[in-house]
Amino acid sequence: MKFWRDNASYPYKSHDTWFLTENIRWGYLPPDLDIKATVDKVNREDLWREAAKSLNVPAAQIPATPSRGIETFFDGVQFNPDDPKAYLNSLAIKKV
Repeated sequence: MKFWRDNASYPYKSHDTWFLTENIRWGYLPPDLDIKATVDKVNREDLWREAAKSLNVPAAQIPATPSRGIETFFDGVQFNPDDPKAYLNSLAIKKV
């Protein structure tokens, strides 16, 4: 089990973007949801950074950005958190 290694506890906004995108994919959220605005409203990675700083976590162990960038899944499909709609449009299996 990881708690700190590989930034396991860091609340990446790109992960939240993927979770919301998948919920749109399966019809649980509306297709016109403003994903970025929603993530920015609920993700408080700033609090994580503040806590890390108060614990004297070395800067090298704090992610430089709130995004992991483009993720490539086991099937080769890529998710770009800067363009979640393109990901949705590229999928053959979806409800939306």
